[in-house]
Amino acid sequence: MKKYFIFLMVFVFILASGCGDGEIKEIDSVKKTPYSVEIETAYRSYTAEDGMEIIYISAEYPVIDDQDKNADIDVLNEMYRQNADDYINAVINDFGERAAEAYKADPESFEEYLFYQQCSVTFNKNGYLSIKRDYTEEYEDFKGEETYADVYDMTEMRALYANEVISSSAEDTMKIIFLGYSSVADEFPERFKEGYTDIINQALPETEFYLTDTAMVFVMQPGIATYPEYGCLMFEMPYKGNENFFKDLLEE
Repeated sequence: MKKYFIFLMVFVFILASGCGDGEIKEIDSVKKTPYSVEIETAYRSYTAEDGMEIIYISAEYPVIDDQDKNADIDVLNEMYRQNADDYINAVINDFGERAAEAYKADPESFEEYLFYQQCSVTFNKNGYLSIKRDYTEEYEDFKGEETYADVYDMTEMRALYANEVISSSAEDTMKIIFLGYSSVADEFPERFKEGYTDIINQALPETEFYLTDTAMVFVMQPGIATYPEYGCLMFEMPYKGNENFFKDLLEE
């Protein structure tokens, strides 16, 4: 199911558009202190005609503390909140009638449809904020998991591309990501589809990434280059040993 990231893509272009080439900025060191982030939850139950709950949806979303009354943070918070609402509405629209029909046909053996969006802050220092969302969906004989993430430079209030976190060109960053996925394929060849090399190359722009305290993690969704039952295709690029690629990220 599509996870409604159009809002976050709009955020990138809106907030990045005000920086001209060659502009020199003075960054207030206070802005590089960690932000306080709370995780809120939106949820909804969908019931059959007899009142039985047949779908449960839970969607977490981050709320970044805005003590400074920063309009950009207000926009970001609203986009994540709206994204959670849109996910809930999409589940109801896509599965409401389907679940109702399945329950009506066989109420004794029917198992409730479950949809969870879990949100976590995985890195929050030196002006960087990394937010990860994990989706788990269970219905009928299907169980699937997907991971999506966003990394922000909070000193400039904008979302970052991978090559802006790694100190390298966009082309070299793509090579690093490809080699990372290929290393997983070398270790677990049985998980990969035939022709996975070409598939990975074509899907590189769809790669998600997030930051942890020890590594930059890259994620490709299930079923793209690997068989769906193996979940997301992931690999880590550790900071240790790659310090030259992460100078800004790791500065104290």
